[in-house]
Amino acid sequence: MTGFARAVSRFAILSAVTLSAAAAPVEKTGDCPTLERQPPFGGDDWSQFKSGGGAQPTSEFVSNCSSANQSGCTLQKPLKAAQSINCIQPAAGLKLQLFASEEMVGNMKYIQHFSFDERGRVWAVEPRSYPNTIRPAASTPSITDQKFVGGNDRIVILEDTDGDKVMDKFTVFLDGLNLPQSIECVNGGVVVSMTPYVVFFPNNNDTAGTPVILYSGMGAAGTSWDTHGGINQLMYGLDNWIYGLTGYNTCTANPGNVNCGGGRSWRFRSSKIPGMTEDKFEVWSTGPANADGLGQMEDGQIFQSGATGTSHLNHSAVQGSAAIDIRTTNPAYNATSNPKNVYYAITGDRYLWEGTSDKNADGWFTSQSTSSSGVQFYTSRLFPKKYWNRFAFTCEGSQKLCNQDSLVEFGSTWKGYRLPGPTHANLLASTDAWVAPLLAKTGPDGAVWVLDWNNYLFLHNPASPGGTCTGGIPNNGCAWNNDLRTKNSNRIYRMLPTDATPEPVLNLANASEDQLIAAFGSQNFFWRLTAQRLLIGKGATPTAIAKLTDILKTNKELDEVGNSPRVQHALWALEGMGEFTKSPSTYIPILQGLLKHPAWCVRRNALRVMPRTIDGAAAINTACSVNDAHAHVRLQALLAFGEMASLPTSLNPIQASFASVDATASAAQKASGIPTGTPTCTTAPLDPSTPFVSSTTSSASRRLAQAPRIGLKFYLQDGGFRLQPHRNLSSGVITVFDLKGRVAFTSRYDAPTAAWSASSARGLHEPVYGYSFRGSDGYLESGLVTMVGNH
Repeated sequence: MTGFARAVSRFAILSAVTLSAAAAPVEKTGDCPTLERQPPFGGDDWSQFKSGGGAQPTSEFVSNCSSANQSGCTLQKPLKAAQSINCIQPAAGLKLQLFASEEMVGNMKYIQHFSFDERGRVWAVEPRSYPNTIRPAASTPSITDQKFVGGNDRIVILEDTDGDKVMDKFTVFLDGLNLPQSIECVNGGVVVSMTPYVVFFPNNNDTAGTPVILYSGMGAAGTSWDTHGGINQLMYGLDNWIYGLTGYNTCTANPGNVNCGGGRSWRFRSSKIPGMTEDKFEVWSTGPANADGLGQMEDGQIFQSGATGTSHLNHSAVQGSAAIDIRTTNPAYNATSNPKNVYYAITGDRYLWEGTSDKNADGWFTSQSTSSSGVQFYTSRLFPKKYWNRFAFTCEGSQKLCNQDSLVEFGSTWKGYRLPGPTHANLLASTDAWVAPLLAKTGPDGAVWVLDWNNYLFLHNPASPGGTCTGGIPNNGCAWNNDLRTKNSNRIYRMLPTDATPEPVLNLANASEDQLIAAFGSQNFFWRLTAQRLLIGKGATPTAIAKLTDILKTNKELDEVGNSPRVQHALWALEGMGEFTKSPSTYIPILQGLLKHPAWCVRRNALRVMPRTIDGAAAINTACSVNDAHAHVRLQALLAFGEMASLPTSLNPIQASFASVDATASAAQKASGIPTGTPTCTTAPLDPSTPFVSSTTSSASRRLAQAPRIGLKFYLQDGGFRLQPHRNLSSGVITVFDLKGRVAFTSRYDAPTAAWSASSARGLHEPVYGYSFRGSDGYLESGLVTMVGNH
């Protein structure tokens, strides 16, 4: 028996607690109660929180506080969950329901991250030792040897068995761990990040099997590593890779001989996880060094957030490059020196590492980011349409809120905008100083599930008096082990529209192939992705392959966010089964057909899975994807060419307008190096009003897009469309073309008479066309006209 297995054998035995059923979830019942204050407890000198690292404690906390007068150091008394929910202000039109709290299960403490399984249950990690590590039992063990010995941390399962939207069963899946900080459900069990390990824990009927170390040496430089800068935010990607982040720590044993530390996001596949057949680890992109947020849109685009004084919204547009900061300033609220990253708290009772607790002119407590965590998207349809796949949530526990940004397309990336005014900037905010939101993510019922750490001291290291960062006591894990950081309360809330009925929670644990494929039509991305994962786990059966392939060939549906869910998940299910590698000659023609699909997300993902072969290159060239109407697709086409070791000598050149596009250096160089010849795309390139945005930080290398201010409207008719006059449109010319760039229709608009030279287009039989309008006043607009059902 290995040392690792011997350590595992000492874990506590699984325990489950069945709770009394609640009549209904706890909701808001009135105003926030009077917030009383209390003197210090324990033996720590709280006055030392007044200094160190540029920290900004509140005036209430530091009033009359000194080493000699500890009674002058006060903080708000904690509230029961039913009281605290009255202090939380949700966004307009939304309400909160309490799913779980420490009052339901007395030993539920300090949950830091959670995931959902194929039954809709919550799997969570409780790093009770955070931010302090376990002291070695002897003088010889290293920090890595102790990770499975004598720990006090757990993996737990929270379950609603009777459907009343309240936890009624609490199971300890595994005890005795040390610092598990994120968790993701996978086939056959869960993957957990436990710096310096990434570990797979098999699930044997809610009992942990023997853990399997997938990677080690990650996010821990020697024996003095900082627990705050470790590995976190595990996430199963649309592309069947498992993604994760490393904070500001480094890697001592780099998987795949790549640098995985210092704010880098990475991804891996492991044959030790059921359903995965290859072993590969690679860095995805670099981001803010103090990183604790990773999320994806429904089409698999990856976003990162930074925790401290850095961007909370970064788009990983190109693998291997720096994530692009996509925030934009709301000019009405430039209250601090960093207006793009302002949070709007509703309480000044906070302890910040950066920023200020002062009110702005509107009476809001504004500050830059001090401890941001999580960046997640709303990926279901229970919320109002504006949220669908376009609202990003980032929590700020120190400031008692979760922020929300609205995203709009911006060339080949995105821009994140504040909603109008600070009153709309928050998903939720609280006046209760103990509320500490850590994560907000879309759940299996379409609600947004919010993890409240419920701890006054949210920050990792507001002060470190005495000693150094050595991994020993009292500064275990480079953080002050003090009584202010209590670990006795924890809440999970569900947010949903005030008048909405939650979506049905499925159970795909024993679903058949047909049932899993049917789940690709769910309006909730969570269920679609879960069905994709489980279908891959069943293996590539002939019947499943045939049904998935038929979806690729025949399905042309388009949803309201520009996606085609059944096609997208069928595409990645086949990729996960290895079909595009095993049978490229079968699938390249099918993928080439998808490059003309009406959903730009499908065209983009078809380019991601296209075999990087000469035949694959020819298919991309034949479809003229570098001239696609959508910038995200054009970027992916360039990247596909850039990833190919060789290209056919007969391949026609990418047009000059796109040879200098800002993709990556390697992609641009290889694209411009394609041998010359007669182009198959003989018309002019698309109007570059939605150009590419560089993945570099040089503003000189970017061409910025203009968002349409008019919005042309097309009224479909048999085999074409009609154009209507526009009151605010300048005179100009519209050009409509197919995805190969061939002009299908042109018309000139005369603003004085509000008339088109040709108002009706006929004979349009492709599923999608691009259009470009150039006005005499310089106005540019381009987009897609989807002709599905209009043949």
